[in-house]
Amino acid sequence: MRSLRTPLVILAVGTALFATIASGESNEAKKAEGGGSPSAPASTFGVGDVVDLGDWRVQVHGVVDPYVSTNQFITADPGNRYVVIDTEVTNNGSKPETVSSMMCFELQDSANKSYDIAFTDTSTGSVDGQLASGAAKRGELSYEVPEAATGLRLQFKCDLLSSGSATINLS
Repeated sequence: MRSLRTPLVILAVGTALFATIASGESNEAKKAEGGGSPSAPASTFGVGDVVDLGDWRVQVHGVVDPYVSTNQFITADPGNRYVVIDTEVTNNGSKPETVSSMMCFELQDSANKSYDIAFTDTSTGSVDGQLASGAAKRGELSYEVPEAATGLRLQFKCDLLSSGSATINLS
């Protein structure tokens, strides 16, 4: 019985692995042209560019760097500053999808160091939540980075089963 179990386990694991790989797509980020058809794939984008990535569309409308809170109790640690990114995400897919600022976005600097979402007193809400097909949500992403951090760029990838991401230069 033991000699039959090993091949069955290998077959089951192989089938699951193949199904996972086969279900993932290779998405390339493309700059959208004025609401029409997308152009050729690009490696990086800028503030204001509308970027299509699989079933998602993302746009950075603006960046406040440094962001200074009006609340005296919300301050960046000494030697750090806040960066707030005005972002809009659209679900161009055929079914509802969930956006998570922690899972879909990553801020990196020129030294490839990543930064986590920070909580500030920005006036606009976050992009987090479920989006129906065709729906969009605009909000702000806040990060705390060292004063010396340069070359900030926002990585967007919201489909965990596919490859590909969009890099938006913030300066």
